[in-house]
Amino acid sequence: MASDFSNELQLHLRSDYRLIFIVTSEEERARGELRNACDRAGMTLLEPRTPGTLRDLSEQLDAAGDAGTVVLVNDLHRRLEQPDVLRLLADLDAGGGCQRRAVVLTPSFTVPQELEHLSAVLELPLPTREELADVLNSVCAATGVLLVEDDLEAMVRVGRGLTEGEARRAFTKALLGWPEDAPLAREAVEKDKRKALHRSNVLEHVDVTENFDRVGGMDQLKKWLESRRKAFSREAREFGLPVPKGLLLMGIQGCGKSLTAKAVAGFWNLPLVRLDLSAVYGQPHPEESLRTALRTAEAMAPVVLWIDEIEKGFDIGGRGESARLLGGLITWLQEKQHEVFVVATANRVEALPPELPRKGRFDEIFFVDLPAPAERREILELHLRRRNLNPGDYDLEELVRRTDKFTGSELEQIIVSAMYGAFERGDAVTDADLRRALSNAVSLYETFEPEIKKLREWARKRARSASSDRSRIDYFK
Repeated sequence: MASDFSNELQLHLRSDYRLIFIVTSEEERARGELRNACDRAGMTLLEPRTPGTLRDLSEQLDAAGDAGTVVLVNDLHRRLEQPDVLRLLADLDAGGGCQRRAVVLTPSFTVPQELEHLSAVLELPLPTREELADVLNSVCAATGVLLVEDDLEAMVRVGRGLTEGEARRAFTKALLGWPEDAPLAREAVEKDKRKALHRSNVLEHVDVTENFDRVGGMDQLKKWLESRRKAFSREAREFGLPVPKGLLLMGIQGCGKSLTAKAVAGFWNLPLVRLDLSAVYGQPHPEESLRTALRTAEAMAPVVLWIDEIEKGFDIGGRGESARLLGGLITWLQEKQHEVFVVATANRVEALPPELPRKGRFDEIFFVDLPAPAERREILELHLRRRNLNPGDYDLEELVRRTDKFTGSELEQIIVSAMYGAFERGDAVTDADLRRALSNAVSLYETFEPEIKKLREWARKRARSASSDRSRIDYFK
């Protein structure tokens, strides 16, 4: 069965497009799709004898004099601004009744204005689950390794987001290294995928070690996520539920927004990837880098996509590159159909583009405030237990009472400072150590009280509280 991409390419070949750019880093796979599309369209494909000089390209285009001839062109993306190359490609439209067509394979580029009127741009998507399964089956046959159905499906799931070549190499190395241990083979593929994503400098595969049993407070947010725990299941689709879009977590720095993003992936047992918007701006073609990153996330679906401090990626009222990137992202957020659950965090409401928090981009906007008394106690107990300390040995009521304006991360640092003091004198941690650490601590609230009050005022009308205790937000009514 022909792929969706092959069908789309065939339609473009049969239409009046004289120049088609296929954006891909997988040349061999793109060649296969092009050959298939030409065969089905009844067209002749001329492929270069050698990776082309300009003279070779000119000869090929001249040879394509008959109707229904397609010329494959490589390695032109760095020369598209050269006048002689532009003239050669623009002349494709000057052949009278001659239906010459050229297909250019390119990893990234910007269409020159002179070629826009006769060009189409197609992006070769990453392999589907079925295509990866075909790759894995061929690797199994080549290596002589037999995998049961469950292991085959698990290996394919781990390989989502890799190109066909990357997947073939990762599968081969894994099965050669651990032919009789499927879990270790899957781990090897996952390590290779982590390296592949890291090479992009835009997406990062994050190990999921957190769950909500390590997140204090935020009972309303946890309840909301619990109600959507099966949102990516087949039963949810059959019931008619739409694919969840994601969350925007607004709030005070240090109150657990980033921790929550990691915990969502652990809670739902989904992989987690982080999109670095600052790294997008550092790429030669930022818009193409963002599109590639989003396509990769879609290919890995179901997945949690974490965008930390999203307000730092865009200027309010920005123009040029910033405006185009923002437009591309919010359009994708609005229209996406793939099972990519976005968790975006933001600290500074005044720096947030007004287009971003509009309904339709995210399922819900939650505000994460300073922890309430019961939440502070829960956070202190969590951090004490994580360090093998018994919460019952300490006067937590006093700590809760004296830390009214402290964030969750600041509560953690009080415990860490107390432990350093005890370690220095070679003794166990005492209440005196905790009180001493608290007396030396300065909360973020003391420094940024006006900004925090402004954030609460914004959240009162525009966001749901992550916690049942809304006393601080409702103070601004």
